[in-house]
Order: sequence, then structure tokens, then C-alpha cells
Amino acid sequence: MRTRLGTRILSAALACVLACAGLAACADIYGYDEATGGASTSSTTGMTVQVERGDKALDIKRPTPGAKKPAKLDKNGWTVFVYLCGSDLESQSGAATKDLAEMVGAAGSENISFVVETGGAKKWATKGISNTKLGRYLVQNGAIMEVGTASAADMGDPSTLSDFLTWGIANYPAEHMALILWDHGGGSIAGVCFDERNSYSSLSLRELDTALSAALPSMWDKFEFIGFDACLMSTLEAANVLASYGDYMIASQESEPGNGWEYSTIVEYLTKNPSTDGNELGKTICNSYLASLDRNSRGFATLSVVDLSEVDELIQSFYRFSQEMYESGSNQSMLAAMSRGIRSVDNFGSNNWLEGYTNMVDLGGLVQACSAATPSASEVLDCLNRTVTYQVRGTYHAACSGLSTYYPLKLQDSKELVVFQGVAPNPSYLAYVDRLAHGATYNGGSQYTSYSDQQWYEGGLWSVLMNNTGTPEAEEAIEEAEQYWDYVDDHSGTSEVITFAEKPQVNDDGIYWFRLDADGLENAAVVSGLVYELSEEGDDLIALGETYDVYGDWETGEFYDGFEGEWLSLPDGQNLCTYVVDSGEDYVIYTSPIVLNGEDTYLRLRQSLDDGSVEVEGVWDGIGEGGAVDRTATPLKRGDVIIPRYDSFSTESGDASATYEGNEYTLNVKTLTIDYGYLPDGIYAYDFCIEDVFGDVTVTEAVQLQIEEDGSIYFLQ
Repeated sequence: MRTRLGTRILSAALACVLACAGLAACADIYGYDEATGGASTSSTTGMTVQVERGDKALDIKRPTPGAKKPAKLDKNGWTVFVYLCGSDLESQSGAATKDLAEMVGAAGSENISFVVETGGAKKWATKGISNTKLGRYLVQNGAIMEVGTASAADMGDPSTLSDFLTWGIANYPAEHMALILWDHGGGSIAGVCFDERNSYSSLSLRELDTALSAALPSMWDKFEFIGFDACLMSTLEAANVLASYGDYMIASQESEPGNGWEYSTIVEYLTKNPSTDGNELGKTICNSYLASLDRNSRGFATLSVVDLSEVDELIQSFYRFSQEMYESGSNQSMLAAMSRGIRSVDNFGSNNWLEGYTNMVDLGGLVQACSAATPSASEVLDCLNRTVTYQVRGTYHAACSGLSTYYPLKLQDSKELVVFQGVAPNPSYLAYVDRLAHGATYNGGSQYTSYSDQQWYEGGLWSVLMNNTGTPEAEEAIEEAEQYWDYVDDHSGTSEVITFAEKPQVNDDGIYWFRLDADGLENAAVVSGLVYELSEEGDDLIALGETYDVYGDWETGEFYDGFEGEWLSLPDGQNLCTYVVDSGEDYVIYTSPIVLNGEDTYLRLRQSLDDGSVEVEGVWDGIGEGGAVDRTATPLKRGDVIIPRYDSFSTESGDASATYEGNEYTLNVKTLTIDYGYLPDGIYAYDFCIEDVFGDVTVTEAVQLQIEEDGSIYFLQ
């Protein structure tokens, strides 16, 4: 028999997990710098882009390396620079030094060099690696040697990376050079390499551009490849930046596991195939990465090889597509249809109420979702197929295209959009996002219908930022942009576009239902049910989570609850609070807030829709400080102590009121078993959560329901 909830834990007012009381918490999760708006002001950008309204092409000018090629380089020689920002991955689990050990332990040769800079971690698992200065190491032919140090510096500062590269190229030149950025990643908004010694400062894409631009004069050719051994960095925005500096990009759309790439395989492949190129090496990196993963991690795996020489054509085709997308979006019905389609495509990292939002979606899926309104969609997809030369994908991302892009599934705050405008691939796509944001802050139609895109074209904010980094004009534009996007911060997160022909009610048959009117149906994207247990005092609704057991007719706008009273629980009977992360034809992925060994985290669960069985993926911390996305789920182990967590809401006001904790459950077996069965008899509550095409929600009034001992369920009038 399942047990009732445990002790009530008093807390301050909580951020509403339903996102109906405001925007997601933590405004500083984007790698945002107050002084620069997420863009470095220390150097000119690596490319310039000119565009005027109505142009059919972007005038893209990219820089070229400026150094003279050294004489007598071994044509089969390789130097791979590894920017090893250890962060908590190293200080907590030694993941960085494990990969360093793989480099050392592989059978190498004299002409294959890995030049590594270490830093960014509070402590290192390997003796001899300092946490108070930057270490520089040469890994060659199965041996490692310290070849220099540098003063302690922030690895999220572009000058730290550019100094390393300038020093490394001067001292370890090779016919083929490559760069790997190792650490957490957060996608196009949060960036990469989060230094835990410096408040998780990270390299934004603009700052990465600045660092590579500063190193370019010391280079005589582009890097053979630039790789991200980090989460979420295979994005259109990243590829657009790196196209100035590399031949190929190797990166993942999804989170990576803690062990990341297989460096022993990389070293051994280069040793046996020194004349290879970035594309062929990239295939080996992808294949060995996928082969190294356990079954749970493999399901979510992605890794892509991107031909950066094709990026300009992809950017041009995406610009034409974006113009069509934007123009079609001037019709609110078409905007809603495109937005609804995009919300159903693959997305990556975390995009849910509990864990936070990365807002990274599959580029190919986004384009396909808008294809009915955009004649250029097929051209973009063709370019995308040429640009992504190779990829590996797990079963849960079997259809992803290899590159992601930013799309505001859920607007966080103005800072996110300030960062995005500095890396947006073109002004038309930025204008589409801006119009969408205005739709989210809808006020009787006025903000949507009065929207103007004037600020992005003809010398507007976008072109100033693209072409004048480090100048007074850019600093003025950043300040203006911060003020421009302020309207997002005043947005409550509660939908104003979900309207009803028949308001939610219990009918004569005891079924809870509603019917949307024409406008409400046009703007609705997702309908789910939320289930609550009543507190013993009866003054709180304790959230058990979300269910997609809702019957809906998207033609008539009628929706009915389909809840049958079954829920997920620990072996001791404690119900888990669960929210949907992802779903497919035969599975649902849930996240559940827990306390694990004294630390707050999330339990990831996968349920088969065929037989209802549940498998534990592991624990996942979601989005951390600075926007760092946790690597994929960590398996539970024998002896772990799990306490379920629950948020609650006042039965009187509906406001968030407290956090509840369940009882301790100690895992005394190798594998945690999750039960799926009927809730115990008693009175519960249920409401509908309707998410609109702009990412906002309407939560209907909670209605009590009775579950009987025989499993009968009915709503109380």
C-alpha cells in the first residue's frame, strides 16, 4: 500500500512550478555579463555582416589567418589544443583528469601532440595539477610533461583562451591543428567552459569569437576542426561563429555523459592515420563516443560533424527562410500554426518547468514545422544535409538534423534575448523571435498588431552588434538593447490568449471538460492534466505532477480528462512528483524532484507506453549556475538515500505555499524499481494546464476528485 506524504518543510514563497506566477527563476543562468550584454568588447568580431531590408542575401565577410606558415612542418603532424576547464566535473568526479589519462595511456607517436591547458576547477584529482594557476601540458607518445604555467585566470574570459592559443601555436606548430573546448556547455545562450573558481563565468559565443579572432594573426591556416566536448553546442549560432576559424565543427546537440569523448581512440586513430582530415577524424570521434555509452545514455546521444565551409550557404538559405517565416507570421493564425509545430519538434537539454529551459530546438525540425508557409524550407534542408556530414543519434533523437538553434519555448527574461540578438543568424529571425515575445506579452492584441521590426534593419541594433564589437557604437547598442527588451521582464507568464466557449466544468456524467473558442483553439499548443493530493490539514494542494491522459479534439476544441488514477511511486509506496520531459510513440520521459544523499536533484524515469514498465535513467541536476547544463543522468548506486520532494499550493489562493518532503528511502538493491499502479483511495484534486503557442500557461480551477477502493474515480460537483 502506498503511504501518505511525510513532513511538511516550511519555506519562503516558491517560484510557481507551473510557471503561472512568473518567469523562470535565476536571471543569471545565461553566461550574461552586465557590462557587455554577453558580448566581449575587447576586440573586433571575426566576421562582418551587412544587410538592408529586402535583401535576398547577406553580405558576409570573414577574416583569414595572418601568419606565415613555418618552414619544414611535418605534413603528417598534428597538434590538438585542449582547453580543459575542469569545473565541478573535475572537482566532484575527476572527469577531466580521467580524459587526460586516456590521452596519456593511448599508444601515440612523436608527431601527434595534445597540448592541454588546465584550470577552472577548485580542486584536481590528479596530484601535480594546480588549482591556483593555469597548467600547460604536452601529451605525446604515451607521456605527459608540464611545459609551462600561467597565472590564475578566468577560463570564461576570452583573453585566457586567446593567450593559450597564441602561446601554443608559437611553441607547438603543426601542419594540422585542432581545438577542443572541454567542460559543461549551455547552448547558444549560455556558451561553454564554466569556471567554478570564478562564479561559473563562461565563454559566450561572442566571447569565443573574440578569443579566436585575437589568435587568428598567429595562425597560417584554419583549425582542422574545433570540437566541443561539452553539452548542447552543435548549434547554428556556434557554427556561424566558428566558420571563420575552422574547417569542421564536432559537437553534440544534446547533453553528454560525464566521461565525454574517447580520447584514447582519438590518439590511436591519429597515430595510425596522420594524413586524415577533420571530417574523417570526426567520424571516428562520433562512432567511438556512441560505442562508449551505456544503454541509458546511448538513447539520448547525439554527436555531429559539421562542414564549416558550407555554413555561409546555410546561413544565406536560412535568411531567405527567415524572411518568409517572418512575413507569414504577420498573420496571427499562421504565427500560431508555425509556433505550435515548432513546439513539437526535438529539443535538447532541459525544457520543462522544474529543471529550467535551454531553448535549444532542432534546426531541421524547426524548418520542417514551418515548411507550409516557407517556400525556402526545402532549400534550407538541402543545405543542412550538406553541412552536417556525419552524425550519430540515439533512439530518442533518431530524427534530429545535427544542428540546433535558439527558439524561445519559454521566455526567461530580457537578458536571454540581449544575448541572442548578439548571435542571431539574421535580422528576420530575430524579428520573428521579437514578434513572438510580443505575442507572449499580448494585451488585447495591441502589442502584437502594433509590432514593428524597424530596430533590426537599416543600421539597427542587430547590424551594429554584428559589425562593431568593441566600439562605442556597440556599447551604446548594447545599452539600448537592454532597455528595448525590458518589456519581457514585466511579463507574468500567464497566458492571456486562451479563451473558452465553455469554461472548465464537471458535466452530468462526472467528467471534467472544457471547450475552447476559435481564438483559444488557435493559440493553444499543449493540454495536460495536473494532479494533487490534499494535505492532512486540507489547506494545501500537494503537487503530484503532470499527466498527458487528456482526450482532446483539435477540430472542435473540446477536451476531457482521461485520468485513470495510476501514478509512479517508490518501492515503499511513496508517490513521486513527476513532470513530462519528452514523449514519443512508445515512451514518456519524466523528471521527479528528489533529495539524494542530502542534495536537491531530479530523478529521470522512462516509461514504456506498451506495458507501463518504468526504467530509472538516473539522476540529473538540470541547469546549474551560469547556465551550465549537467551532463547526462548519473546512475543510482546501492546505499543512496532518496527523499521525494513536492511543491504545494494554497487551496484558498492558489499561490505557491510550501515545500513538502517525503520519507527517506534507502536503495538496498542494485536497481531501483519504480511501481506504476493505482493511487490509494481518498480525495485528490485535478486541473487542466493549457500551454499556448507563446509558451505561457493557463491553469484552470482545481476540482476535487474521489478515488474509491475499487479504483472508481469521479469528480465532486
